[in-house]
Amino acid sequence: MAKHRLRLAAGLLAGAAATHATDARADGLDTPANGVVQMGRGGAWVARADDPLAAFVNPAAMVRNASGAHVGSHLMFRSHCFERLGPDGLPVSPGGGLNAPPGPVCADIAPFPNPQVAVTHRIGSRFAVGFAALGPHKHGKATWPDVVKYANKFGVPDAPHPGPQRYMMLDDDALLIYPTLSAAFAIRRNLSIGAGFVWGIAKFGFSNMAAAVSSPSDDFNTDIKAKVTGFDGFIPGFVASALYSPLSRLDLAATFRYSDAIRSSIDLYAQSNYYTQGRVNEAAIKDPANITDVKDVGTFKFQIPMEARLGLRYHQPRSAMPRGQDWLEKHQGAARDAMSQDLFDVEVDLTYANSSAVERIEIRMAEGTRINGTPGYVPPNADVPRNWRDVLGVRLGGEYVVIPDLVALRAGGFFESKGVDDAYLSLDFHQGFKGGVSGGATLRLGMIDISAGYQHTFFGKLDNGGKGAVQGLSGDATTNYRTPQVVNGGRVTGSLDEVALGVTAHY
Repeated sequence: MAKHRLRLAAGLLAGAAATHATDARADGLDTPANGVVQMGRGGAWVARADDPLAAFVNPAAMVRNASGAHVGSHLMFRSHCFERLGPDGLPVSPGGGLNAPPGPVCADIAPFPNPQVAVTHRIGSRFAVGFAALGPHKHGKATWPDVVKYANKFGVPDAPHPGPQRYMMLDDDALLIYPTLSAAFAIRRNLSIGAGFVWGIAKFGFSNMAAAVSSPSDDFNTDIKAKVTGFDGFIPGFVASALYSPLSRLDLAATFRYSDAIRSSIDLYAQSNYYTQGRVNEAAIKDPANITDVKDVGTFKFQIPMEARLGLRYHQPRSAMPRGQDWLEKHQGAARDAMSQDLFDVEVDLTYANSSAVERIEIRMAEGTRINGTPGYVPPNADVPRNWRDVLGVRLGGEYVVIPDLVALRAGGFFESKGVDDAYLSLDFHQGFKGGVSGGATLRLGMIDISAGYQHTFFGKLDNGGKGAVQGLSGDATTNYRTPQVVNGGRVTGSLDEVALGVTAHY
């Protein structure tokens, strides 16, 4: 049994890393808006792209805009819950004769600030350069319970029981940023192209539980907690785009984004004999004899899906425009400005993410690595299946300028298709269909635009009725280091509310 525990711990660690690589970027799996104005329009912004975040979203638009700098942030409030069920559709006992949990468990997710910074600069009337740094549009750290409290079989209330989701996830903490350096060129006044080099940087740490032996049902008495950490300082990628205005009131845009896979060596920290009588065994998990701390124990790889967007925007010019701002006049008519030039605009975007490229998360461990306190070894292959689907989306939004050069209001909404079959649901990021509604406003004070926005995102429930397809990791080589039972049977629900504030300075 000790031998199996060791193997399991390594496999568990690998599985923990795999479960959250999905948050690598906004690619149809995250909510679509990353930016204050963009969010207020339901993400329908690829053709509008009129603030410095164009350097990341649509570089071709930079040469149509005035020079400027932007700083903004979303504050994200996320709810994410899971109810584990067995193949019979009933809650699953954690083993040891304990009662099954009476309902779902939820992650503890603190409000998360998601910042963006960008600057663009025009060089004459036909060239522009820009820089942006931002992360994927998602929540931050999430902690799932290792112990939940509910009435035990003797009727004692608030008795400790191992968390039902523990084999899928316990802790999730990742930092990912995408510094992007872009350039744009105006082929003609109504046609521009742009491209940017993306240098992704990822740091991550995740943990979950695994079964020490391949028993036919859960048994918390042999659980091991393991944590994997890794760092990839260079994730190369690029964005390319075009912006064309066949008519004075119509803009067409197309963007394509590609990133290399996240690749990293990983470190392992494992604690065996984690539970006793349903509660955390504090003495055992602090005992050096039960702790394994190994550097460079293996490798991690996650393929980031490529994505493409098409945007169509109609804007209604004002019959009489106010005198332009000094910062706009200096560009001698080569720069557009919707707040002074347009009465309103409406945009629709179509999106595609090649998420089916993610069939699995690849976790490979060095053979011969022992776990302290056991005679066993880590599994050389701890890949975790994902089997994602390609994601299609539509975004619709617009803006009305209430007072030219002073106040604008906007609203929008979006929908994205389901990114995974229910049988492969996981707890990394909710991959059911997504829909959202949003609104926002901008107040202009001279060369400064102050923008605010709000968005609510609905997540479609994922529910496999207890008939999941992902087995837990096990230390038993005779079962290919997998448990006979699935660990992702059940249903996942979630929602997201966010508020955003940003400032753009034009020059």
